[in-house]
Amino acid sequence: MVKAAAVQDRDGLAEALREARLAEAAHFEAALDLRDSKTLRLQILKDELLPTVQSSPEATDLFDLTLLPGDPPKLWVDLTAFVVMEPDHRTYRVLQDRHDSRDLLFEGADREQAAAAIRRHMAHRLVARERQSPVPPPVSGVGYSSATLILAWVSGFAFGALALVAAALYTGLLKY
Repeated sequence: MVKAAAVQDRDGLAEALREARLAEAAHFEAALDLRDSKTLRLQILKDELLPTVQSSPEATDLFDLTLLPGDPPKLWVDLTAFVVMEPDHRTYRVLQDRHDSRDLLFEGADREQAAAAIRRHMAHRLVARERQSPVPPPVSGVGYSSATLILAWVSGFAFGALALVAAALYTGLLKY
């Protein structure tokens, strides 16, 4: 009788173990579907932003639009800004990393509003880059004076004549 109870208890544990494994498999399948859903939404956002980046050579140099799988998947806009689908799989969250903090640029479920927020970020980054680039000095319309040109011509003529005399002395055509 003890043996029958042990077999029944073992069978009960085996059944509970099987149910737990099935539940865990369903959980992992749901988690994979959720991650795939996030990745697909980010891919659609990337496809919507790609023509904006490709329309400008400056934007092509500055923005990458790289979709990295992971948990959570991220769409990198540039080296500091990225998009994740958080806190749920329908909410776009645009974040920017700073040296001491992380700023929230946009959060919402509307893809077009997220794309507009990313375009504003891109525009601000392009303006900041233009501001940091060196400004060429203004070109003045003032040329050389006549005295400077005459001095340059006379100096060139004198050095040329001196070089001819030195060459003649060196080759032996002119004896001193």
